[in-house]
Amino acid sequence: MTTSAPKKKNLEVEYLRGVAVSLAILTHLPILLPFHNQALTQFYFTVAMPASGVDLFFCISGFVVSKAFLEFFDQHIARGRFTLAFQVFWLRRAFRLLPTAWLWVLAGLACSVLFNSTGVFATPMQNLRSAAVVVTACGNFANQFGMLLHPNDVYWSLALEEQFYFLFPLFLLVVPALWRWRVLLALVAVQFLVNRNITLATTPAVAMAAGFRLDGIMWGVLIFLFSRTPQYLQLEPTFLRSSRVALAAVNGLLIYLLIALPAQFALLPITMGLVALLAAALVFMASFDRGYATPLPFLNRFFVLVGARSYAVYIIHVFAYRLTFEVWSRYAATRGVPLGVGDTLPMVATAALLLLVLVECNYRFVELPLRDKGMRMAQARMQEFAR
Repeated sequence: MTTSAPKKKNLEVEYLRGVAVSLAILTHLPILLPFHNQALTQFYFTVAMPASGVDLFFCISGFVVSKAFLEFFDQHIARGRFTLAFQVFWLRRAFRLLPTAWLWVLAGLACSVLFNSTGVFATPMQNLRSAAVVVTACGNFANQFGMLLHPNDVYWSLALEEQFYFLFPLFLLVVPALWRWRVLLALVAVQFLVNRNITLATTPAVAMAAGFRLDGIMWGVLIFLFSRTPQYLQLEPTFLRSSRVALAAVNGLLIYLLIALPAQFALLPITMGLVALLAAALVFMASFDRGYATPLPFLNRFFVLVGARSYAVYIIHVFAYRLTFEVWSRYAATRGVPLGVGDTLPMVATAALLLLVLVECNYRFVELPLRDKGMRMAQARMQEFAR
């Protein structure tokens, strides 16, 4: 008995993952280049905010997890084996996510003690406190109270996904199939109407709501549910097949709006709800796996490769930035000059090379082996129950 039916990997979804994580890399450039902080911040809050790439990640997660496990849960719920299905699901999720997440928390802690003359890795105590927040999957809670999650600030989104992985099976258990559309649409409507602007001057309530923006994930689940209906194929954007220009224009406009809206319309209460809708539009096009979300063929292989490693890229890139800053700061000290604008290109090149090496090592020696181990353990649990 298998944990879920084998399915062909959708490379367009991988492509979008690559796009989303590339936006995350741009978001945190001020950590690597603090001497550009003012210019970057002004750009992010007036022209384009790449931080909204995380909403694209959320929508992808909702779609992919639903595609992989919704029918699996329904089958086992019908047989009275929800607990077994939940165990199998979490075995696979835990071995997929936690080793990488915890490894790089420990790496940051080690650097805070051993290689931290600039203080870029924060203090050991801050790292220990942050590690406790990460392990307990409450980063999006802690992110609202001072600097409790710092220096592992990017883990807030991982915490939200982990909470989704807990709630998703319960949702499938409690809500009958015929009602899932209505419940999800109602929840999306509530999220859409919540004031969740992300300006620098924000209230605690707004900040808390921004840390729980589940509408992107729910749109992903809805896209999968819709893909199982006859109406799905009727809405396939077939007109994009006939024109490469139209394909590039539609995708370019969606991605531009995804990053421009939160910068240029941050005070609009429903801005982030619109961002989640834009992410859903991209994932909807990618769900057909017919080239609608990959407008630039010469970049396909690059973004697909990055997308396959996107989780490691997201977790590791801030560590790579900090390590690069520490190394170049020490080198600048030997020259008797502070880091400045002239160091931008070599620092970016160093961080890119370091990130490439660390991500590939993590992917080959941590992610793949432990993901496979989680799948084997899940299979063994299923077989043990079947005997």
